[in-house]
Amino acid sequence: MALDLVSVDGAAATRRFRLVSGRRFAQAAVDLGSYPYSGDPKSTCGLSFEEVRVPTPAADGPAWLVPGARTTWVVFVHGRAAGRGEALRAMPTIAALGLPILVVTYRNDPGGPRSPDGLYHLGATEWQDLEAGVRYALRHGARRVILFGISMVGAIVTSFLNHSVLSGSVAGVILDAPVLDWDAAVRLGARARRVPLFLTALAEVVVSLRTGFQWSAEGKMGPGPFRTPALLFHGGADDVVPIGPTESLAAALGDRATFRKTVGAGHAQSWNFDPEGYEQALHEWVLHTAALVEVRPRSAPPGQRLDRASRPRR
Repeated sequence: MALDLVSVDGAAATRRFRLVSGRRFAQAAVDLGSYPYSGDPKSTCGLSFEEVRVPTPAADGPAWLVPGARTTWVVFVHGRAAGRGEALRAMPTIAALGLPILVVTYRNDPGGPRSPDGLYHLGATEWQDLEAGVRYALRHGARRVILFGISMVGAIVTSFLNHSVLSGSVAGVILDAPVLDWDAAVRLGARARRVPLFLTALAEVVVSLRTGFQWSAEGKMGPGPFRTPALLFHGGADDVVPIGPTESLAAALGDRATFRKTVGAGHAQSWNFDPEGYEQALHEWVLHTAALVEVRPRSAPPGQRLDRASRPRR
């Protein structure tokens, strides 16, 4: 079903249901999710795409590749346990500008490669899988990349920018409801569930023991690694990831940041509350950022081969 927005009143949105596929059953129980689209780029958006495999340190990871004519690629990374379908909301806007889109997976994703311990490391190791996606793009025709991440991927992108030898290939960053302070995010969730503070602190210790994650060194992501333009979305009613660190990052980046706070939107729901405004902001920012990059003199960023054999087949 598609959901057409009728009205918004505070934190409540009224939408009209429109059946797209399947059958509607009278008096049937339903469950609503925040992802309006399912399927793949072709069935949902009418976009041609390839199923490709990206070699990661864990194993080959499945990815969607939507081809485009430009040399700036968008590498999209979905939120934890969300699946590649999370990219479908933004995909038509980006594809219309001619940018190729690579939607990657990371370790322990549904359908993705498994790590030896099967645990999420809160971005501390997953950034290597993003690096593998960027390397794939550079070896298949990209000159620069724009990173697009949702939720937990704020931590993955920041770790990539901090540690990867390919960080110089990044032309810009788009983050939607990003985790930029793990301690703040955990404490927000604990307060919502009325978990005592001492249990929250104990849980963080357990996470460190099991994964090696260092809360003091890796838990807070400041503006340091952000050396390119950034487009930031965050819902004003997000009760999963606090908006404060996003506001602080936007303030620290100054003119390099474009920040859109969506009043009333919950976690990663900025598009849902205002799809037209979201897509307009995305269109303008990507068009401007890609144009800035592509007028620069041609040079190969780290890890890129410019030979013809490295380009994707059309």
